[in-house]
Amino acid sequence: MALLPCRAARQGAAFSGHHRAILTRLHHITATILGLVVVWIVTAGLVLSAPATPTSVPTPGCDVPARTPDEITALLASTGVATPAATTDGQTLPQGVPADADTAAKMKRIVHLWLACQNAGEPLRAWSLFSDGYLYRLLSRQGGLPGEAYRVLATPAPVAAKAAVILTIDGERLLPDGRYGAMVTIEYPSVPMPKRFFFFFTEIDGRLLIAGILGEISFSVP
Repeated sequence: MALLPCRAARQGAAFSGHHRAILTRLHHITATILGLVVVWIVTAGLVLSAPATPTSVPTPGCDVPARTPDEITALLASTGVATPAATTDGQTLPQGVPADADTAAKMKRIVHLWLACQNAGEPLRAWSLFSDGYLYRLLSRQGGLPGEAYRVLATPAPVAAKAAVILTIDGERLLPDGRYGAMVTIEYPSVPMPKRFFFFFTEIDGRLLIAGILGEISFSVP
């Protein structure tokens, strides 16, 4: 009988190690999507401004439906999915023309909603705000999701005791290819300086979705 606790301990250790491996892989996936990897401060033509006052847009709760396992499985099994580029290949950001007030407000809301889901540790809900093409690019680069990943991701796990905060959303524009774009500055509690991102948006079936997020090292500005 004395062997049973030892066997149970070994089994428990094996499960714990497997669980940690899954969490490590998920960390890489969510870190890619969050853009939380520390980026270089000096970039091509980009100068960071001093910290600004957080935007006055009311911060929504993360109340969007989560992506389901069937949706993710079907997406990753799809062929010919058009995916956005990960960088601008050293080109400056497209200028476009100023977005109308209603579309600019929608862009602000979706960015706040996205960050609310990220802060709440709800990546599956945040992914519902992504276009299929953008999510496909992100997940396919990671080789899909391991077997237990969905269950782990479906368990809310706030990423930090102190939430990330949106400082500014500006430069909302209609791009030449029909997409929309905006500059977003986010303050992360674990990063010493605010980080600048460029969000792409696309309208699908009357719904505005995030179609790409470029970090500071992925673009330059004129």
